[in-house]
Amino acid sequence: MTETTEKTVTKSEPATLAPEGRLTKLKAAFLYVLIGGLAAAALTSVAALLIGEFNSAIQKALVTIFIFFTHGLFILAVLWADRYDQVGKSLLPTSLVVLAFANLATTVLGTWELITNETAWRALGLYVLALGGVFMIIGALKLRIAHQATQVALYTTIGLIVATVLSLIPWVLDLFTDPEPLYYRIVAALAILSTTSFLISLILRGIALGHKPELKSTAPAKTPVSTGMMAIYITVGTLVAFVWFVGFIIFASTSLMTSRADSYTYPDDAPSKSNRL
Repeated sequence: MTETTEKTVTKSEPATLAPEGRLTKLKAAFLYVLIGGLAAAALTSVAALLIGEFNSAIQKALVTIFIFFTHGLFILAVLWADRYDQVGKSLLPTSLVVLAFANLATTVLGTWELITNETAWRALGLYVLALGGVFMIIGALKLRIAHQATQVALYTTIGLIVATVLSLIPWVLDLFTDPEPLYYRIVAALAILSTTSFLISLILRGIALGHKPELKSTAPAKTPVSTGMMAIYITVGTLVAFVWFVGFIIFASTSLMTSRADSYTYPDDAPSKSNRL
């Protein structure tokens, strides 16, 4: 009897490990490609330093290697910490990898002056904007329960969050040379509606759980997260929240200055100060 129990326990232990699938093989292939790319970049840099002069092209090559190395280490850290194969399945880890690749591409293009440095920095701001939206959407989705009014309010909140993020893209990329005050009012209105809808969702959820505590069992199951992945989430989330806070201050001050400038009119027939004197 004891031997049977021990065998059962021994057989059930491997079930907690991540399954070996195509994503696991893809991550292993990426690691080999990353190692090969780093080796090739290092050899190219050494050859350029030994053969040629240390000109701007070599400087750009060294910066490119540094960019590739730092982004590769971050992607490697995400893949290494992803013990449950969530990359490609869950929204947040997939967004981290995709946006890291996107920032790698735009940063390299900016280094080689195929795009301007300002465009590369604004692209980074766009990625931070998108990642902040992903964090908020995931937070809203985790509040779901089997209650129709709560679900409607939550999905409305998600829609308003997406609309707010989309409305901020022209400002982040500086697509408007001189935005009208109406643009800032629209963005502010969407932000207010998003916040209000989220608060209503919390209130409805609290009321529903108060009347029917059994609804708590209908909440989404907790996704297993490794310690390393949780550390990455906390670090990246803190940085994104800080950038969002700074961006909010800049956006608010810019909209305030624009509204003040728009409210002050300069009549064409107004006499000059010298004529009045």
